Amino acid sequence: MLDVRLPGQSGLDLQRELAAADRELPIIFITGHGDIPMSVQAMKSGAIEFLTKPFRDQDLIDAIQLGLSRDRARRENDNALADLKQRLRLAKPQGSARS
Repeated sequence: MLDVRLPGQSGLDLQRELAAADRELPIIFITGHGDIPMSVQAMKSGAIEFLTKPFRDQDLIDAIQLGLSRDRARRENDNALADLKQRLRLAKPQGSARS
């Protein structure tokens, strides 16, 4: 969870830095200082939700559940892809000589 206003930088800047570092994390913005352009920017950059204060507890719970679900699915896909790549490496003949 990030706020738009963080000490030293904005949550949007941190979101960009995480993306540039290839850190795929589900991000939920919670702020009392949001506007439509900010929320659009955050969502286009992959945020799960952009909640403005005050918000309903259930909205936060729903966003957290969605973030956990998406992150779990992403990690499962990453693991399946790594497993497939390993199987392909093992299945390739190494240094086979042609006659």
